Amino acid sequence: MLVTTPRGVVGRHVAEALRDRRDVRFLVRSEASAAVLEGVVRGEVLRGDATNAEDVRRAVAGVDRLFLAHPFAEDQIHAETTLGVAAVEAGVRRIVKLGARRFYGGLVPDAVTGNHDIITDRLRDTGIEELTVLQPDRFLQNFLPAASAIAQGTLADPAGSGARGYVDVRDIAEVAIAELLADRPVGGAIEISGPDALSLAELAQSFGAALETPVRHLDVPLDDAWRTDLAERGLSPQIIDGLHDLYANYRREGVAGLGDGVQRVLGRPPRSADDFAREVLRPAALETD
Repeated sequence: MLVTTPRGVVGRHVAEALRDRRDVRFLVRSEASAAVLEGVVRGEVLRGDATNAEDVRRAVAGVDRLFLAHPFAEDQIHAETTLGVAAVEAGVRRIVKLGARRFYGGLVPDAVTGNHDIITDRLRDTGIEELTVLQPDRFLQNFLPAASAIAQGTLADPAGSGARGYVDVRDIAEVAIAELLADRPVGGAIEISGPDALSLAELAQSFGAALETPVRHLDVPLDDAWRTDLAERGLSPQIIDGLHDLYANYRREGVAGLGDGVQRVLGRPPRSADDFAREVLRPAALETD
C-alpha cells in the first residue's frame, strides 16, 4: 500500500492509523517530512517527487492500493495523474482519492474543486478496478492556524453567511482507511460532512463555548486587501485566484447539503463541530497562550 502526502492535514491521520503496518510505503517530498516519519512508522518512508516519473515508478512498484492526495497547487493535476496512471500500470487495483465536495445549483466549478474532477476523470480512464473518491466539505482543522485569534474572540473568514457541514478530518481519514482496507469497499463518490449545516456565526458560537469566551464571525471581503494579504504570505496569483473563486462559490451556494459518507462507511454519526472545538481547537488554543 502507498500513502501519499502523509504529512498533510488528512494524510497525517491516515499515516498514524497505519504506523504499525510493515506493508505500507509513505511517499514524502522533503527531508524534513521523511525525518518526522522515520522511526515512527514501521513501513518504508520513500523520499520522492510525485511529478518525477522515476520517483513515481519507485513509489508504486509492488503496490496494490493507493491513498492519493495532494494540496491545491500549480502541479496538483500533474502530480496526482502521474501517480495514479503509473500506479494502475504497475498493478494497483484500488485507489482512494481525497477530493472535495462539489457545488450544486449550477455554480461554475472553481479551480480547487475543478482540479479534482479533472484528476478523477483521468483515473477512471485508466480502467482502475476500484476507485473511491472522498468528497468532504470544509475541513474544521483548517481553522487551527487561527486558533490564537479565535481564542481572542474573532473568527475571520471570507465564506459569507451560508451554512455548511464542516467536517473533522479525523472522520475523513477513518473513511479513507476503511475504504483502503475493506474486503469490499463502498467505492464511488462518497460525500463527507459533519452532522449539521452551520453558519460561520454558529460555528463561532461552538468554538466560543469550548474556549469559554465569546467568539464572533468577522466576514472578510474578497477584495484587493484580501489578495494582498495572501500574496504577502507567499501564495501565487494562480492559487489566490483559485481560492477567491472557491470562497465566492461558498458565498453563492448558501446552505450546503450534508453528506452521509461517515454513517454509510463507518456505521456511526460524524463528529460534530462541538467535538472538534473541545477535543482539538481548545488544546491548540491553550498551546498558543
